Amino acid sequence: MPLTELAPAIATYIEATNSRDTSAVAQCFAEDANVFDEGQHQVGTAAIARWMEDTAQRYQPRVEVLKVQHRTGKVLVSNVVTGNFPGSPLELRYTFRLNEQGKISRLDISV
Repeated sequence: MPLTELAPAIATYIEATNSRDTSAVAQCFAEDANVFDEGQHQVGTAAIARWMEDTAQRYQPRVEVLKVQHRTGKVLVSNVVTGNFPGSPLELRYTFRLNEQGKISRLDISV
């Protein structure tokens, strides 16, 4: 699925994940954004950038978008994620919430 079909902040996040570009965090996440992944909670762009850096180093993930669903206040993105982790490739769902400025205010990553 082309990333052009996604909101710009979500497309930027996926591109940043695939290129391991943690400097893109400020472009796609709100200052007070929340990320929930692997039982951990990150708050704010600095913490999210550290989380992205750590994830990139440990797993070298590559995200391929399979399906996008728009729900009231949410964007559900089904992905196949490959990398250096047990069970790779793995299908994960990313649930995004965007603020009024179009930045990601919350991201939940689940199986």
